Amino acid sequence: MKKVLVSLFAGSAILLTSCLETVQEITLSDDGSGTYVNTNDMGKVLTIAKNMGAASSDKIPREAIDTSISFALSADSIPDLSAEEKGLLKKGTLHLQMNMEDEKLITIMSFPFSTLGDIQKINRLSGKMMMESMKGKMPGEMPMGSDAMPEPSSFDDYYILEFSKGELKKKLNKEKYADVDKDEFLNGIKQVSAMGLPVTSTYIINLPRPAEKAEGKNVKLSEDKMKVTVLSTMDDFYDNPEALEFKLKY
Repeated sequence: MKKVLVSLFAGSAILLTSCLETVQEITLSDDGSGTYVNTNDMGKVLTIAKNMGAASSDKIPREAIDTSISFALSADSIPDLSAEEKGLLKKGTLHLQMNMEDEKLITIMSFPFSTLGDIQKINRLSGKMMMESMKGKMPGEMPMGSDAMPEPSSFDDYYILEFSKGELKKKLNKEKYADVDKDEFLNGIKQVSAMGLPVTSTYIINLPRPAEKAEGKNVKLSEDKMKVTVLSTMDDFYDNPEALEFKLKY
């Protein structure tokens, strides 16, 4: 169980449950630039940690935390990143709200991007950035970023985003998905889901103009056709991964 909790705390993108509910919101401009905001509500993780006795640890923060962190200060310390990857991360920020007494833990990561192609790169990098930024801020003895931690991953790692002028597609990478059972990080999240904690992720895209077409099993389009919402669950990801696909034309 402790290994599962370690996995939960590392997640970014992903990671999802009433322990960890994730909302990814992308706001697009006409030129393909925009902003990416990833919000994780991990309050139930603190509830589980307290029930396991973490609240008695002398390493747990006793005062509420409400702070913002610039990734520019720590991106260079993450190993094995290219100059381009570090450049993307340095533009981002993390807002952290944590209160053990109220069982509140919310993280909000924000990134500007210049091209739509940057979004998938940011998704891949944000898990590493989250672990680096939150070292020393987690309760108890949970080893953030240690050898006990599987490499962070997310649902998004198993999909391909394709961009063209006025179109955005998300497609399952079937070749990579064939090995999803080897993903230790997501398997840890799956174990938590099996304990009765729902795992959900909401994908929101704010378009620069009304959508002409919005296709996908879980796709919902707002009345003004300017906002697309895609809700997915852990069950969707493992039982019907095509349910997370979508195609937008605007």
